[in-house]
Amino acid sequence: MRVYLDHAATTRVFDEVAREVFKLFTDFYGNASSTHAHGYEAKKIYEEARGKIAKHLNVDPSEIYFTSGGTESDNIAICGFLKANHPDGGHLITTQIEHPAVLEVMRQLEKRGYSVTYLKPTPEGYVTPDDFRKAIKKNTVLASIMWVNNETGAIQPIEEISKIAREHGITLHSDAVQAIGKLKIDAKLVDMLSASGHKFYAPKGCGFLYVSKSVKIEPIMYGGGHEKGLRSGTENVPGAHGMAVALDLIDKNYTEWSEKLERFKRKIVEVIENIPDHHINGSNTIFSHINVSFKGISGETLATALDLYGISVSMASACSSHHSIKRSHVLEAMSLEEWMMDGAIRISMGYDNSEEEIDFFVKVLLEEVNRLRKMA
Repeated sequence: MRVYLDHAATTRVFDEVAREVFKLFTDFYGNASSTHAHGYEAKKIYEEARGKIAKHLNVDPSEIYFTSGGTESDNIAICGFLKANHPDGGHLITTQIEHPAVLEVMRQLEKRGYSVTYLKPTPEGYVTPDDFRKAIKKNTVLASIMWVNNETGAIQPIEEISKIAREHGITLHSDAVQAIGKLKIDAKLVDMLSASGHKFYAPKGCGFLYVSKSVKIEPIMYGGGHEKGLRSGTENVPGAHGMAVALDLIDKNYTEWSEKLERFKRKIVEVIENIPDHHINGSNTIFSHINVSFKGISGETLATALDLYGISVSMASACSSHHSIKRSHVLEAMSLEEWMMDGAIRISMGYDNSEEEIDFFVKVLLEEVNRLRKMA
């Protein structure tokens, strides 16, 4: 049996989405910017997708811009806002647990003269509204706080942070890549929001950016003036339509599917709780994520052992970069003990997982933890 438990990395495209996208590649393949029947046909599908996605986020369709994914959306939001409003510098607030698509942008901005405060999370994996308030300076112009952490699944207090940001006139952006499709999102809580299709059962290479009408923003790349001039590039009609179809399916089945994953999560946690010397990293987490460490076993060793059984999980404590192993910056920021950082794996379930798969996983997990400890 092959069991995929790395949905935080990417998801399998829904069958319905794949069928719809295939039709657009083969039957409705016109360029949405072309002024003929094939182009108008594609444009209609494209704009319908924009409207459906906007409805899911409780915003106006004119506030949705299609992009290639989360990384591009983050870059446009942060750099495009600063270019339009504060090109000469200012103070920015983010967190130590952001995705590199935000952290690396902030580091580049520091080189250009901006000052950045990186909020430290609690040991439970979330930043606090009080720390956010304390970080505000007279020249704070932008904050970027993720909605859900990609490694631990910890939900950040966006609603409370939003209130504080608005009290101080600070524009708030959120990387919601791990939240879309799992939480009911009201994008109006923030001023800008990033999303990536392949995290919610749509194709890779497509995403979107919500920008409130009240926010002035400029493009960071130039071309044919697509997306009202903010994001040039031939319209990805299949990607946009695929995202809309995926969100429609999730919305239609949300109660049933979310309750199923909550049940699976309880089952996995119950087994973990019976294993001595473990630590679940992060609290107030979404129903699909479990980040856990087992004392005396490295995350790499356990993930490899599970892979031999056809079970795919992520080594949450490490990422490989040019053959060097580095600890997770998220777990380091949480100030966990060394064995918790080195022993972590990330289990991220998806709506397409079955009870049989979860039963197989917990059986193998228990066996492998016991076996590896005996070997050690």
